[in-house]
Amino acid sequence: MTRLLHITAIALAVIALAGASRADIIHLRNGNAMEGEIVEETDDTVKVKLPAGSITFKKDDIKRIERKLSPLKQYERALARLEDDDSVGHYFLGVWCQKAGLAKQAEAEFLQTIAINPNHEDARKELGHEMHGGKWLTKDDALRAKGFVKYKGKWLTQDQADKLIAADEQRKWRRTFKQAAGLLCGRKQGEGRAVFEEASVGHAPAVVVPALRSITRHKCALAREEAAKALGRFRTPEAFEALIEAVLNERDNEVLEVIAANLKALNSKRAARHLMRVLRDLRKALTAARNDDKPSIVKAAGRASAAMGMLGEKMVVPELARSLVLTVNYLQLVDSTTTTGGPMTSSLSSLGPITVNDGTVNLEAATTSGVTISTSSKTTKLISTYYNEKASAALRRLTGERFSFDRRKWLEWWATHKPAFPPEEHEFELN
Repeated sequence: MTRLLHITAIALAVIALAGASRADIIHLRNGNAMEGEIVEETDDTVKVKLPAGSITFKKDDIKRIERKLSPLKQYERALARLEDDDSVGHYFLGVWCQKAGLAKQAEAEFLQTIAINPNHEDARKELGHEMHGGKWLTKDDALRAKGFVKYKGKWLTQDQADKLIAADEQRKWRRTFKQAAGLLCGRKQGEGRAVFEEASVGHAPAVVVPALRSITRHKCALAREEAAKALGRFRTPEAFEALIEAVLNERDNEVLEVIAANLKALNSKRAARHLMRVLRDLRKALTAARNDDKPSIVKAAGRASAAMGMLGEKMVVPELARSLVLTVNYLQLVDSTTTTGGPMTSSLSSLGPITVNDGTVNLEAATTSGVTISTSSKTTKLISTYYNEKASAALRRLTGERFSFDRRKWLEWWATHKPAFPPEEHEFELN
């Protein structure tokens, strides 16, 4: 009991010392004194910060200055008076250090406290420790026990960490593929091609496929071609979807052949059915889409049609036949006094590339011509007929027939030849 009182008395004395006045005292020659913080000192003046503001004194007017101890010096003096086994004193000194802005010293005092008294609850809490399963755990150990993981210095749930790790890996692969694309388009095609060939070996599709997907829009045709080949080596739904998206954005027919070949290798019938659905959706979209989007829908329909022919699945014949001729209506607000007549050319602004993601499509614009006009008092209706050359070429490629844009003859051909194909290759109907 006597020792406890002795330790407590020392602890209180230490805190009193640590809490002593920290103000500088300026003693003037006229007998007055000012307490404040010296914030600036030159050869001739001393600037003192006071509660009500700041004041500058000439050094000639100052008799002497009682300079305060820095918080660190005060801490060192207090620590020197403490016994090593004084848990109370070390704890309260830690509390004082917190208030004085000495975080490192505060932590050291709390650690010393629990070294003396492992069950010192307040010191444990100041250190962020938690009671878990009847044992005191450090903050990090407690978070680990709750299932958290540390990533880049931050504690996260496993799901959050996994997403950040995947995002970081994707960014790394995007940089890698971008550099490889540069090599392909330069004089080191072998090195660039090797990067794409090795991408599918021992690497997670969830990380690599999104990065490859971005390269399918690269300006270099060789890079887009290698990206398509690499995607074809990943037999995952995400890779399949990325190849379908690449079809809709590909402007080079040779690269489109490569994309179709990889879709065919993955599953030609599935790819054919998927592109049939896409083509149907694009035709429907022509009715509801904004004017600026419609030319890009027509472009995408042409690309989908060409790829369907490259897959070699005759089940697509009816869908291609229905897509031979596309009628596009444009509504344009006009002044009620406007007069019209004759054909017009419509030039529309460019949008972003097409993306396929849960049925959401962003469309890239083009230009149309050969537009005819009918008018009302407030709008002009522009009707453009687009002959889908790529659908016609795909039909010739699949059947060897040359019915041009005659939809009726193509459908008659299908009705005649349909029984020769297995039922699963008959016309695909949407649910």
